[in-house]
Amino acid sequence: MSLNSNELKRKGIDVVRFTWIGLDGFVRFKGAHIDHLEEMAKSGIGLTKAMFSFTPMDYISPYGSFGPEDQDVFLVPDPATLVTLPPYASVLCDLYDGDRPWELDARSKLRSYLEKLREKEGFSFMSSFEYEFYLVKDGKPFNDARCFDPQGMNDIIITRIVSSLKSNGIDVLRVIKEYGPAQYEIDVMHRDSLRSADEFVMFKEIVKNEAYNLGVEANFMPKPFNNLAGSGLHLNLSMWEGNKNLFYSEGKELSEIGTWFLGGILKHARALTAIAAPTVNSYKRLRSGSWAPTKITYGVNNKSAMIRLPTPYRGGMGKDTRLEYRVPDPLVNPYLLVLAVISAGMDGISKRLDPGPPVNENSYLKEEIPEIPRNLREALNELNHDVS
Repeated sequence: MSLNSNELKRKGIDVVRFTWIGLDGFVRFKGAHIDHLEEMAKSGIGLTKAMFSFTPMDYISPYGSFGPEDQDVFLVPDPATLVTLPPYASVLCDLYDGDRPWELDARSKLRSYLEKLREKEGFSFMSSFEYEFYLVKDGKPFNDARCFDPQGMNDIIITRIVSSLKSNGIDVLRVIKEYGPAQYEIDVMHRDSLRSADEFVMFKEIVKNEAYNLGVEANFMPKPFNNLAGSGLHLNLSMWEGNKNLFYSEGKELSEIGTWFLGGILKHARALTAIAAPTVNSYKRLRSGSWAPTKITYGVNNKSAMIRLPTPYRGGMGKDTRLEYRVPDPLVNPYLLVLAVISAGMDGISKRLDPGPPVNENSYLKEEIPEIPRNLREALNELNHDVS
């Protein structure tokens, strides 16, 4: 697939945004005018490495690894990720340092790791996200519709969002009026894990754009309102060998290799929290009793556990057996998240780690179960300890 400027002009596109997501989880872009799109798609657009010292507070950290003296990397677009939102379009980019993917580009790292597992082990991964967000106007929820309230689906905004997602190749599975007023959940079909991470960025772009065009903000903060439900980003993940789901074993909740994979995630759970919950605000969502996880455990369809083994759909055991990691929120870098979770799981397989028995009770009440980190500083210290 190529970026065809004439075709995009016919769709009313003036600027194509060369988009990337930083280590801070923020989506950013540099724009190519449609008249010069094809040449820039070949050459890439220069980007200072100092952007990877950028913080969520919107400044370049003086303690970062890069500054004004560092050379540029180049944003090289992947046409398969094109999203059209007239009068502009957006395309995801790999970051190149010379003629090679840059070592700090999380998208390239995830692709390389997945290719390595496929070539050496024959393993591939499928994943999907459950996206939660609020629609906000004037600093307040846009409506007061209750959980699963049909009235919450009557607004044209949700219709427009779903239509735009579908037209841009994102296969919407479920649309849910969530617990909080004007809070929604949209679930999409499983994809190859690189595509799934790409769709995360595409999803946020589309939802924010459609909401903005109708005078509303789509808010993806994990806890935008102190007294209302938080917004999560549950990651569903399965492991495959050809057409065989390696997490499935007839008569069992999870296969042996899936159990070891689960053991790896539990072993690295405290470190993973820094990647899955990457902001100070994240930890306002992760509170006991909130239906957001706080305990390092797993359970069969247990929504108080950090990892849930969801009940497969009827007749879908062989393809639907999966793990649901419930810590993440919508401010993650999806490439880092998927890379870290799969790496932790693969460590569990290599060491045949036993996750122990499931907890099928309310884990918030089990004081003996260890907790995930309770704030970002603690989580970062755990991550530093885990990788050192």
